[in-house]
Amino acid sequence: MALRHLIHQTRRYSGNFLLRSEGYWRLGCSQSRFIKNQTNVSNAAVNKTTNLQDQIKDKRNEIQDFIDVKKSELQDKLEDKKDDIKEYIEDAKVELREKAQEKSTEIYKKRKEAKTRVILNLAERSLDYLKKYKTVLGDAFPDKFVQTYRIFSTGTRQLAQDVQTYARVKDTLVNSIDKQKSHAKLSTAEYEVFLRLPKDAIRVTPVLLISAFPFAQNVVFPLALLYPKLFLSSQFLTSQQKKDVLLSIARHQQEIFPLWKEELIRCTDMTYEKDPELMHLRTILKSGQQLSAQEILDLRPLFELNGPLDIRHLTRRHDKLLASFHRVWYIMFPYTYLEWYANMLWRMDQALDREKLRFSPEVIRSLSVQRGLNPELFSEDEQLQYLRHWLDISVQLKYKDISLLLHLPLFLKRKPVYEQ
Repeated sequence: MALRHLIHQTRRYSGNFLLRSEGYWRLGCSQSRFIKNQTNVSNAAVNKTTNLQDQIKDKRNEIQDFIDVKKSELQDKLEDKKDDIKEYIEDAKVELREKAQEKSTEIYKKRKEAKTRVILNLAERSLDYLKKYKTVLGDAFPDKFVQTYRIFSTGTRQLAQDVQTYARVKDTLVNSIDKQKSHAKLSTAEYEVFLRLPKDAIRVTPVLLISAFPFAQNVVFPLALLYPKLFLSSQFLTSQQKKDVLLSIARHQQEIFPLWKEELIRCTDMTYEKDPELMHLRTILKSGQQLSAQEILDLRPLFELNGPLDIRHLTRRHDKLLASFHRVWYIMFPYTYLEWYANMLWRMDQALDREKLRFSPEVIRSLSVQRGLNPELFSEDEQLQYLRHWLDISVQLKYKDISLLLHLPLFLKRKPVYEQ
């Protein structure tokens, strides 16, 4: 019985164990399936998330590319618009400049025309006055003074012609657009009148105006005839008186010459001690060495605009001596008048070169004095040779070298007696 009970108990416990084991196995299988399903779900979620992220990233890239394309298109449009605006602004600027230039040119022409009208009116009035003046002369001088009458009659006629010439040259130079062509049309005689007439007018106008009053000519003309160089212009002088005036000018230049040379040496000593070119020039001036045309032309850098010996950089005493030597009238600042005179002298040299120096002995004498040569000490052939040497240098100069043109009398070959 006991054995049977033990077996029964054993079977019962074994059955229970098996049942429990089966239950545990089933539970383990369920848990394993659950874990597996959970893993699959997680993997699927991860895959889904990855796919979504990839899709979002692709979408972002597409959006960014779209934005970049749009930005590029907008930038291109903006650049095109900027270019259009710039072109419009530039066109507007050009149009405004052209309008301003046209207005300025119109105003300039009107001013020049007004000045020309004033000059021509003055010239016409002067001519009318001089024509009527012949009647005054005829009444003032009886037959026994016919020679004196002839002098004043011829002088007024020549003065009237010079006034016409001056007005024509002034109009040509003022109203011309191409100055070079205008200057190329002028002759030596026209330049001479243009340079001389203002001085002549200042000298003779008071005499003519005062003598127009009743009985005034009885005092004015004898006084003018007594001092013709002081009260009369070149148109009223005889040939001998003109010659005397030229010799007086030449003697004055001869007095100025050593002072002028000394001042130029002082200028080279004063500031530019270390400049080898100026030191060389100073040596030449002190030694009295004669220079060839090429050696004179090599001095151009010293005398050109903004150079150490430019007209505007010289001392006031130097400018005054230069103006006195060349008989240039000035007010306060000599260099402005010297610059204008040098330009006219340079243009006149070009006319001389065109005309090949084919002039009368009187004109050659006048041209020589104008360029610093005393005709009293030189023959006519020597005067011509001097003028040719002058032109050989002058025709090679430019406007920027006009200071050297005014200083040419210091460097051109001449007899030593001129400096004594």
